[in-house]
Amino acid sequence: MDTETAEDAETLLSSASLINDPQYLQAVSHLAEIQEVVAGAAIYASTGLKLLDAGARIDHRLYERLKLHQLPIPIDDQLKVQNAVDIPSLEAQVMLLSGSTALGRELSAHLGEQQYMLMEVLRHMKWPQQASFKMTVMRHHLPELFEHSILMMMSAVFLAVKQRLSVPDCAELAAAALLHDVGMLYMPPSWKNVKHKLTAQERKQLAAHSITGTLVVRETGVYSRRVEDAVLEHHERLDGSGYPRHVKGDAISPWGRILMLAEVMSAFYSKFSDMPAQRLSLMLRMNHNRFDVTLTQHVYDLLAENTAAPVGSASHTSAEVRQVVATLGAVMQHWVLCKRKLPEVWQHLPGAAAVSYVDTRMQSLEKSLAESGSHPRQQADWLQMFEEDPSSMQELVLINKEALWQIESCVEACARQWPHMLQPQGPLDAIIEDWLVNSRTVLGLHSGTPPAAQV
Repeated sequence: MDTETAEDAETLLSSASLINDPQYLQAVSHLAEIQEVVAGAAIYASTGLKLLDAGARIDHRLYERLKLHQLPIPIDDQLKVQNAVDIPSLEAQVMLLSGSTALGRELSAHLGEQQYMLMEVLRHMKWPQQASFKMTVMRHHLPELFEHSILMMMSAVFLAVKQRLSVPDCAELAAAALLHDVGMLYMPPSWKNVKHKLTAQERKQLAAHSITGTLVVRETGVYSRRVEDAVLEHHERLDGSGYPRHVKGDAISPWGRILMLAEVMSAFYSKFSDMPAQRLSLMLRMNHNRFDVTLTQHVYDLLAENTAAPVGSASHTSAEVRQVVATLGAVMQHWVLCKRKLPEVWQHLPGAAAVSYVDTRMQSLEKSLAESGSHPRQQADWLQMFEEDPSSMQELVLINKEALWQIESCVEACARQWPHMLQPQGPLDAIIEDWLVNSRTVLGLHSGTPPAAQV
């Protein structure tokens, strides 16, 4: 666990305030431009100055006025919006996505007679004004993230039902899933631009969105500590490779384990229109030490009927596959060369944590590839055998793309945790900087944005 990052997370959880966040206030102002938002009561600044009368309609001038003043209480408590994200609208979304999305259809079909639970949990769920208002802002400001949150909630309920959790527990878990990414409303809009290279500060903000989401949940005053922990942990991993605190194993709560797997499920189906079930199944097999074994088996059962390569799926030539294999081999070999430059006592030098992190991730990847017979050295021997077998060639492509995705994840996580190494000061900094630059060049990474479905 990275001590500095963990301390930063704990500091934010204990001291951060979201009341006057400019990014969120601006998002609220944008919502008011297309939907009627009014002040439910008079809004005052911390100084006692009245900023808006009760019943006044909000417009774009809200942001310009509020950024000049401190508010004593969250703005959500003081505003009313038409067509809010309430329980009936959430039920309507679940019904829509159950029929219009691949993941929704598969979840509903696999639940069978228990499909009613996708609706039942919503009727038992606590849904305060603050949660309703923030998700209304998300629906307008980040519509793709809003749909992802609904699908993640459905995935979490599926896992909870398979674990035989009670209806009240499923309902609390559903709230955690719906609100897991609400912290993204506090991010500057630049993160949505894939061509924008994130600054070190923006990387920290993005990595801290689960902390911000935890604070949002806490500020509602209606949810249990289990909900807070689940939101905080939805990007953690059992092997300690997640964030924001890099906790591992038993340090991750049972609900956190459900949310982190549900998040990956919904992210894969949102990101990949081509064979999402196959890609997800492969990713889980290659990352078996990062997710709960029992929960993962539920996902395998869900995917069992959808992991065969569909008729007419995209085929790949031998040259294309060899190129992907060569790319993977080049990045892995460059890390071997970088390690040869390490001093004998590198473990005691500044920057050792970053070197250890990269080496652990790369060794874990090599082991997973070797165990599945898919290490670049092994693939070169039998690639020719599969040239007349499209399904096997497709499997090879997925394996290599997943491996490259993991390396991309490692590169961006390293740059996020130790940004100073991109301006090397010591020998270990220079080695890490060499590997990061080379990997980004080989992988064609031009954006500083971490992978959306990071595993």
